Amino acid sequence: MKRMLKRSATARSFGKATAEDCITSDVKAVCEGANACGIDEILLYDGHHAGSRAFNIKLEELSENVRVFDTADRAFFWRRIRGQAAEAPFGLITVGQHARFGEENAYFAHSIQTPPIKAIFINGRNIAEIGMAAYHFCGTRYLANIGCAASMKEAKEIAPFVACIAVKDKRTGFLPDLRQTYGLIKDGVIRAISEAERKERIEIAPPYHFRMELTGGAAFRIPERFPWKGRFEQEAAEWEAPSVEIGLELFNNVRAQIGR
Repeated sequence: MKRMLKRSATARSFGKATAEDCITSDVKAVCEGANACGIDEILLYDGHHAGSRAFNIKLEELSENVRVFDTADRAFFWRRIRGQAAEAPFGLITVGQHARFGEENAYFAHSIQTPPIKAIFINGRNIAEIGMAAYHFCGTRYLANIGCAASMKEAKEIAPFVACIAVKDKRTGFLPDLRQTYGLIKDGVIRAISEAERKERIEIAPPYHFRMELTGGAAFRIPERFPWKGRFEQEAAEWEAPSVEIGLELFNNVRAQIGR
């Protein structure tokens, strides 16, 4: 069975179309392209505003072979998410992820929560929304990234041959409507899946070392004790973990130490 993972975030707004309309249209285009290639099941993780019960995507408009990951209020419980995709998936497609904080010509660039987070690293690799999702599926082919042109830089650092389907570009002023992006996405997904054997599998080797840096003015409350291997400074924290999933779940514990 060919199972494809789909990770979505937020989207654009054109005229009367809402962000919900935009991301739903984008996801529908991915599903239609995947189904045209014979994908049996599509696993969807709606990660925007994780921790909220309401979905950002109109699930009733998606094809019947779409299944959402079962997590409480769509929270970032990565071990649970990864466990539900334990059977080797056909590939990963990310949709609507924002570019990292500091990327030029990006729409709403941030690294998970900027401010106060300036950057997040895993084994020295600067990651944001795309990397946080992708590195949980090591061993999976990274088929395509769909979104702002500035977000493609992070995707290419993870897998140089990933298909980059830009649906807006601040540098050139490229901002098509939903009818145009639907076709771009569907056709791009069909090409990406047909060329799947040429795509790299996502890889990162242990040991897993994480680092979080803060923007100017923010600082950590340095605890006297903490139950993991690592250290705190005023504007940076480091920690180690036995897996990517555990390391990025500890991210929330580290973030909780940021002072107000």
